[in-house]
Amino acid sequence: MTPLKFNGSGSEYFKIWIVNILLTIVTLGLYRPWAKVRTLRYFYGNTELDNSNFEYHATGKQLFVSFIIAVALLLVYLVISQLNPILGLILPIALLIALPWIIWRSMKFNLSMSSHRNVRFGFNGEISGSYIALLAYPIGLLAAGIAALYFVSQISIWLALALSLIAYPAYFAMISKVTNSYVVNGSHFGQGQFSTNLEFKPFFMIILKAAGLAFLFLLVVVIVAFAVIFSSGNSGSLGSLFEAITNLGTSGNATSFIFGMIISIYGIFILAGLYLLSYIKARQRMYLFSKTTLNKSITFESTLTTNKYFSVMLTNLLLLVCSLGLGYPWAAVRLYRYSIENINIQAEEGFNDFISKQSGEEGPLGEELGDAFNADIGGLAV
Repeated sequence: MTPLKFNGSGSEYFKIWIVNILLTIVTLGLYRPWAKVRTLRYFYGNTELDNSNFEYHATGKQLFVSFIIAVALLLVYLVISQLNPILGLILPIALLIALPWIIWRSMKFNLSMSSHRNVRFGFNGEISGSYIALLAYPIGLLAAGIAALYFVSQISIWLALALSLIAYPAYFAMISKVTNSYVVNGSHFGQGQFSTNLEFKPFFMIILKAAGLAFLFLLVVVIVAFAVIFSSGNSGSLGSLFEAITNLGTSGNATSFIFGMIISIYGIFILAGLYLLSYIKARQRMYLFSKTTLNKSITFESTLTTNKYFSVMLTNLLLLVCSLGLGYPWAAVRLYRYSIENINIQAEEGFNDFISKQSGEEGPLGEELGDAFNADIGGLAV
């Protein structure tokens, strides 16, 4: 197994990041395409596989015109939504319909601008597949689920509630399976095609276990809350809790008690959310990589673990809070390094046998539209 390596550092990236921020502010946002290119080139150029670095070939000039168009469309939407509420409702629907095309163009452009050893990546997935995976499946499954829950609720509300506990994990599991299958099977490296054969059950079990963990976290919060109430000398009943709340204005101790309790609960929810995200990320990525091959001869492995990923996320959060955001470059580098260096690639025949297959020139419009409307798909293919 050959691991990926990242040779960058937070101090190096800080210099790029702070210049990007300052120039973007000075130019009223017009420098953003160049800032994005500089960032991607830094991370790509410091990512190493088999003693060779990756490259990102797009330029700020390529992205600039499309960036202006995307911003103009966004401003038009904001103005129209203020002047005409009806059109303000119609435009998001139009954007939703266009979203699969935007994402499709974004993937084609980004991958065609990426290379390793002068061999380009590319995306040859069909636009129809994008609409099926990113629009038809989510809307269709959601509509079917709502209809099923409605009919079951007519029989028994408790049965509908029990069904929803299964339906929601199943919904997100199916979306994860379909979208990841579309992205991976549509990608290629030179003449080598990525392929995967994902199943529904592993995704479902991962999300179902995550839902179970969420329930346990919630149960812990409830138990801790009542334990605090008991320890404060109250009877532990809801009445005593309400009485403590109503006495907020007359008791400084009660105010501090309730305020501390609220802060503690928020902290627990933040920790729980980070852990659940880490669990889903680690388990889905491990499964996806184990089922993915390149040219049917190169295999992949993810060694990213839930606890380690959670610790990186948590310490990054603390770093951002304590540094008032100035620690972002170090946080970004730490997270990227851990994610990248836990990818192993097994290529028995080596990488030199791959012949470059140049993708057709793809315009950057979809990429910049995706950025303007916050439609980045970086989290789809884990």
